[in-house]
Parts: sequence; C-alpha cells; structure tokens
Amino acid sequence: MSQTFPTLKPSQRQLTLGAFPTKVYRSLAGTTVKRSYGNKPSGFGLTLEFTNVADAIVSQIINHYSVTSGGFSRFALPSSIFAGMSATLIAQVQAPYNIRWEYASAPSVQSVYNGISTVSVELLGELDV
Repeated sequence: MSQTFPTLKPSQRQLTLGAFPTKVYRSLAGTTVKRSYGNKPSGFGLTLEFTNVADAIVSQIINHYSVTSGGFSRFALPSSIFAGMSATLIAQVQAPYNIRWEYASAPSVQSVYNGISTVSVELLGELDV
C-alpha cells in the first residue's frame, strides 16, 4: 500500500456505498431468482471537491496522484476526509475499515484566481483482503 491521501478536509464529498455481489436470473415465464455471491460489499465510490484552495494544496493532491502511479496503487484515506460527519455516520461509511482507494481518473483542477483553485477527485474503493 502506498502513502495515505493528504490530510485535507474537503468542501464537498459524495459517497456511494459498495454493493453486495448478487445476480438476478429471470426466466421466460417472468419469475426471478436472486443469487448472492458473497457477504462483503464492493465497488465503493467517493467524489471529493476542495473549493478555493491554495496552489500548495493542489500540489499535494497532484503529487499524491503521481506517487500512486495515476491510480495504479491503492491507498488509505485519513479521518479528515470524513470530518464534519457524526461519529455514528463515520462508523457506518468507514466500515469496514479495510477499504483501499484508488483514483478513478486524474484530479480535475479549475483555476479560480491567481494562486487559488478548485480540485475535484474521483476515487474507487475495494476491500483489501
């Protein structure tokens, strides 16, 4: 596992919880059967936005993207990413704690003003077994 994502507090975050691996089989008569192929979710998604941040913060995110080989290596997220949520909600969205994240795409940087930018980061998470 590579280094942890920079300790930053996002301005906005959107979390998609992982889905349990299931398959639905539908017959020609219209009946359906659902099969479960595991008891652990997969395919977590997290979109982070850092609004109006200094170029030094943008540089931290871009450096982290480079260190993780542009999404090839997985990494952990610091607790600051979930700052502002209640303890109960943090426990639910971070459980299980062994989720490892990778970049879904390169960070998107929008220049707002000299030395100030907005950065969007899309991450994919999978259980680390």
